[in-house]
Amino acid sequence: MEAEAFALALAREVRERVAPLLGAPESRERRGTARGGDPTFHIDTVAEDLVHRTFEAIDDVAYFTEDEGLVRRGTPSHLFLIDPIDGTRPSAMGYETCCVSVAVAPYGEGGTLGDLIYGCLVELTTGASFEARKGAGAAAEGRRLSPTTTTDLSRTFWAGGFRGQPAALLATVLADIFDAPGSEGAFFDQGSASYSLSRIATGQLDAFVDPGPLIIERLPNTRAAFERLGGGHALNTVTYDAAAGYLLLWELGCPVTDAAGRPLDGVPLIAEDGTASHVSTVAASNPELHAALVEAVMRGLDRAGRSLAALLS
Repeated sequence: MEAEAFALALAREVRERVAPLLGAPESRERRGTARGGDPTFHIDTVAEDLVHRTFEAIDDVAYFTEDEGLVRRGTPSHLFLIDPIDGTRPSAMGYETCCVSVAVAPYGEGGTLGDLIYGCLVELTTGASFEARKGAGAAAEGRRLSPTTTTDLSRTFWAGGFRGQPAALLATVLADIFDAPGSEGAFFDQGSASYSLSRIATGQLDAFVDPGPLIIERLPNTRAAFERLGGGHALNTVTYDAAAGYLLLWELGCPVTDAAGRPLDGVPLIAEDGTASHVSTVAASNPELHAALVEAVMRGLDRAGRSLAALLS
């Protein structure tokens, strides 16, 4: 099996299978709960079932999906990290902001984001696709790759997400980005990390900021609030959501780190408990904007720490 061609073909097959369900009322029906705590909807189960049936025909394989977790048979050479629908809620509503995301790394113990060798994204509504190969650049079909040169926070078009995160706390951490003086920019909650990351590649967005896991790391007392909203789980961006999008931006020369500005290379693809690793993110079209965003997040964390009791009440 040629891993890269297989990954792209799988993503396109998922897109073809679920396209008729985009915006359909039954797509929003809840079917269960994924291993990481996210609700599973009908459209998720259709996509996941196709992925599992496809891999059943392969003897030596390792793959990880949102609902199933890690599946391993035989002696695999690659690990496929798959989010069959990143942007379940937009897809269920028929919105454009949803993708199939597939990332590939050599199979082995202790694999990290730095081990990724290939990633692809396929838009569910349009079929447009993105590919990235480690050390060999990025390409797109149906989209133009053209990151912006925006450096001013007041003019930044950026994305993030509030779902599953304490709203007052998150807004406090991100206040210096939301409240940039004389703002000509805009914030978008697109419901899909991979879609948002790909919009930096196209130049439609300047940045993506998701501090969730960093908030829990720096302010441990906030975990209970995250878990309360997530039905016992902290719902944050994880590696299967974002890995392909990270590689796409890295290959375009766009800076992507955690929300404290630390490299993501060492982040495990799969955590010790068998779930996907949670990842905070600051991704930007250029280094100057990235540095300004990281500084704004860190100021926001200091501010949140000083008023934590009030924010969690």
